[in-house]
Amino acid sequence: LYPSAFGKKGFDKAYALAKPFAYIVHQASSQYSWLKQAISTAAHGDAEFTGKLVALADAVMKRGRSQNVVLGVLRSDYMLHGSSLEDAIPLQVELNTIASSFGCLSSKVTKLHQQLSSDSSDNLPDNGADRGIAQGLALALTEYKRQFPVSSVEAVVVMVVQPGETNSCDQRDLEFLLKSEFNCRLIRKSLFELATEANYNEKNELLIPRESVRAGVVYYRAGYTPNDYPTETEWEGRALVEHSTAIKCPDIFYHLFGAKKVQQAIAIPGTLRQFCRSDEEESLVASCFAGLYALGEGDDSTTVQKALSNSNDFVLKPQREGGGNNLYDDELVKALETMSYEERGAYILMQKIKPPTTGGTLIRGGRAIYEGICVCELGVFGISLRNYETGDVLFDEVVGHILRAKSIETDEGGVAAGYAFLSSPNLV
Repeated sequence: LYPSAFGKKGFDKAYALAKPFAYIVHQASSQYSWLKQAISTAAHGDAEFTGKLVALADAVMKRGRSQNVVLGVLRSDYMLHGSSLEDAIPLQVELNTIASSFGCLSSKVTKLHQQLSSDSSDNLPDNGADRGIAQGLALALTEYKRQFPVSSVEAVVVMVVQPGETNSCDQRDLEFLLKSEFNCRLIRKSLFELATEANYNEKNELLIPRESVRAGVVYYRAGYTPNDYPTETEWEGRALVEHSTAIKCPDIFYHLFGAKKVQQAIAIPGTLRQFCRSDEEESLVASCFAGLYALGEGDDSTTVQKALSNSNDFVLKPQREGGGNNLYDDELVKALETMSYEERGAYILMQKIKPPTTGGTLIRGGRAIYEGICVCELGVFGISLRNYETGDVLFDEVVGHILRAKSIETDEGGVAAGYAFLSSPNLV
């Protein structure tokens, strides 16, 4: 109902981290041998999903990338850690590299709160996430048309969506913004529809004859959960896109970088520096890492025992996105006591962030369903358009944010999953 108090010091630092993370994502995704090794334990323990994603990346590397330009709509999520809002530091919850959502609706919430507020200061920061994401997609489509200019078939943005999509409002707003601000057409297709409707031309462009278009940019708002691949047909649709000349958002390599296992691997001392431009950048990025621990590799008995003895201080995280997947407290204990060594490899153990609290009123369906103590999670959107082969940076901007508020009694944080509520920051 109202903007949520959030520390300005932490907010500014989260924004400062966006460009370094965009660079790191691209550098690591360019070095597939490192990326594959980093995620290998999770690929073995989660063979039916992470393992298949790695197999697809293997196939792309074997055949060779059909497109060297990749678009990243990256959202790095943070919670403040400390006793006071003013002094708490942002620790990274996760880095979303696929289907980073709610940019459009978050921008609307910001404008709503600004309109209703009598405070004309900078405490309610502007939020250009909606236009920034649209601009990134438009620039990617322009780059594709530059590469493949001679065609009578219209090049469009293809948004990959789930059948029966429930987050269509955020997605449709982006579609309309693309058309009104950048004169770019966007169509929506599921992985199944791509598998059964699309094909290649002689240049390996992805054609969709039913729509009389070619896919210049493929923007995933699905494909991040095993539920999006109920049959082999959906995997065939994903492969069809990956081997095409379309600019992907993300491609399979950026997707893999967003895995929790990679988040843990890159935080291992001595690992991060190779992907940073300076010692100062390494220090800045490393300062936002919470405690991250490997499972299912080496001797993990000490880590397991630490979690069992202090379950309230840790989170057990699988290679999943979308909210509702993490294990806490008694569920964490039960899982670690029953899982095999190999099964543990599909998870990482993460320090539980302890954020300062703030008051809040949470609204659902026009009714106040909770009024009391809340905690917040900030996500910062960075848009990156880069070329693997030349190293050219075609676009690299920090464009906006999302703030989610939830009851202090709720561990999970997904909005679409029903755990958290969109808000905007009131900086203190």
